[in-house]
Amino acid sequence: MKSILSTKTTRHPAVIDTLGGAPAGAPKAARPATGSPKTPKASKATKASKPPRAPNEPRSPKDEPPRRPYLLRYAAALLLVAALLVWFLLRVFSGSETAAPVVAQGAEAEPTSMPAPAVTPPATATEPVADPTACRTDHGDQKTGAGVIAAFEHAYYITRSADAVRALATPDTSLPLADKIQAGIDSVPVGTTHCVRITAITAGVYSVVLAEMRPGIAPAQYPQTITTKDIDGRWFVDSIS
Repeated sequence: MKSILSTKTTRHPAVIDTLGGAPAGAPKAARPATGSPKTPKASKATKASKPPRAPNEPRSPKDEPPRRPYLLRYAAALLLVAALLVWFLLRVFSGSETAAPVVAQGAEAEPTSMPAPAVTPPATATEPVADPTACRTDHGDQKTGAGVIAAFEHAYYITRSADAVRALATPDTSLPLADKIQAGIDSVPVGTTHCVRITAITAGVYSVVLAEMRPGIAPAQYPQTITTKDIDGRWFVDSIS
């Protein structure tokens, strides 16, 4: 006699569906092995990322930096200008430093000597020639004939002394005595000025133009010829004509 627990019972499909079981005779789903690895779920970041590019895969134009060909053209133009500038400077400096050719002389050649120019010493004049345009009013001196004539006229018009005038004349002069000279000086108004132009004619002889300016009167001129003499290194007036 069979045991009640080991007896197989066939259930109605409707009862199986109500209880949620599988119908009788249907194969059961195989369970995964206990030691098999579980497949990891893909993360959202992995799904969103792009697949890696192969090493030899060519880059797209978007990945390469933009090229700038104008920089190369600019650099080439700059190099050309610098080369032209260097060439110009070399031409200029090489032309300025060209030395003149030097003629070498032999060891036995003697130096060429130039004859010394003949120098003729200037003729020594007895006294310097006065400038005809110069009009003297100075004190004068007895160092030259022209100097003693200027001193003679200064004593007559400025000092107004006959003795001073007579002291500038030679001892045997043809001039009048001191009293007559003083009378002539007194006839000239006080304040009269003078100017004398002296031009040498020959040694000791001068052409003189005496300008006399009296107060309130137009200037008067007196042409004269005065002869002077050198006595012991001092010059004196000898005659007036």
